[in-house]
Amino acid sequence: MQINSSDLKILLCGQLITSRTETLEDYLKNRFRILGVIGITSPFAKINVSRCTLYDGRAIIRQFSFPSFLVSDARWYKQPLLVLSFGLYFVNIIFSALRLKKKFDIFIGVACFSAFTGLFLKKLGITRKLAYYCIDYYPTPKKFSLNTISVILFRLMDRVVVRNADITWHISKRIEDARFKYAGVSPDKYYHTNAPLTYSKSLLRFKPLEEIERYTIGFVGSISENQGLQLLVKALPEIIARVPKVRVRVIGRGPYSGVLNNIVAEAGLKERFIFHGFIKDEAEVLEILSSCALGIAPWTCASDDNIIYADPGKPKLYAFCGIPIIMTNGTPVAEEIETYRAGISINYNESELRDAAIKLLADEGMLREYKVNAGKFAHRYITETIFDSVLEETIKV
Repeated sequence: MQINSSDLKILLCGQLITSRTETLEDYLKNRFRILGVIGITSPFAKINVSRCTLYDGRAIIRQFSFPSFLVSDARWYKQPLLVLSFGLYFVNIIFSALRLKKKFDIFIGVACFSAFTGLFLKKLGITRKLAYYCIDYYPTPKKFSLNTISVILFRLMDRVVVRNADITWHISKRIEDARFKYAGVSPDKYYHTNAPLTYSKSLLRFKPLEEIERYTIGFVGSISENQGLQLLVKALPEIIARVPKVRVRVIGRGPYSGVLNNIVAEAGLKERFIFHGFIKDEAEVLEILSSCALGIAPWTCASDDNIIYADPGKPKLYAFCGIPIIMTNGTPVAEEIETYRAGISINYNESELRDAAIKLLADEGMLREYKVNAGKFAHRYITETIFDSVLEETIKV
């Protein structure tokens, strides 16, 4: 369905690269004549990419960057410094919106902090409506730490936003249950709709079996302990015994990168792992992944992991690249890939990961079938398919 809303002016705000901001930016600039985008940088990034962009009829008519306070991901005092980082983001978002010198009909805040800032823009009369795109929800950490304080502050902020936003978009239906469980906010107290994670159809890739690296396992994402790559290191020797040509490509970096490299070296598997580091070029990432035989997402899925209440993008990105997925249980998408035979869901268990990898890599017929199914699964989550109805509902609120 095509929305005839060319007169509406949209202002989008969210974190760049690791959030949903660019996906929505690509979609919205083709749906609305006037689109403003305020993109902030992750506090843990190595380089600042924060920018404000104004589109008119898909063409960029104004763009400027603004400063960020980036926090080292290896320092014990990083949590207190986040206050400075987000304080600067708040000021920059407000001033960037003012510099655009426009009134907007809808402000879309991707994640809690951006939406919280949108409340102030609404008070200032810069936007008429506020849509809060809630992309995760944080359970209570098992051990008290500075992170516990961050989670408490997040919940307080989230509570304020959902009660004052015109509409809340949930990336996962589980979020409304989590908000009620941890913050006591009943779903009937605010207007909400479901907006699952999607990707633009321009990202779709599919390579036939004859054109891929037949025995390569791919991974993309932040390198943190909860991503579970250490489980693959443990399982790999037994996978090699059955599939001698297997190797692993890892795209990304993070606080666990050094530890993971040491684990790989100690296991004597350095020649099996190719660490690409962070790759900014999206086309290069897609090329590498679509050339792999399968993609893995072995999250630890601990009880205090926010992925439980999210809609992780990794499995869907693998599907968009036309490769089967091996992922741990704990999220609805794990059940979906099993249903569509687009991948295999496992418990966070070394033998289950080993068996799933061998099952796909050693059986060419099964791998071929699952590659086709992964592509079909991806078509369910094309941005244009999902967000036309989400925006129509938002406009009507």
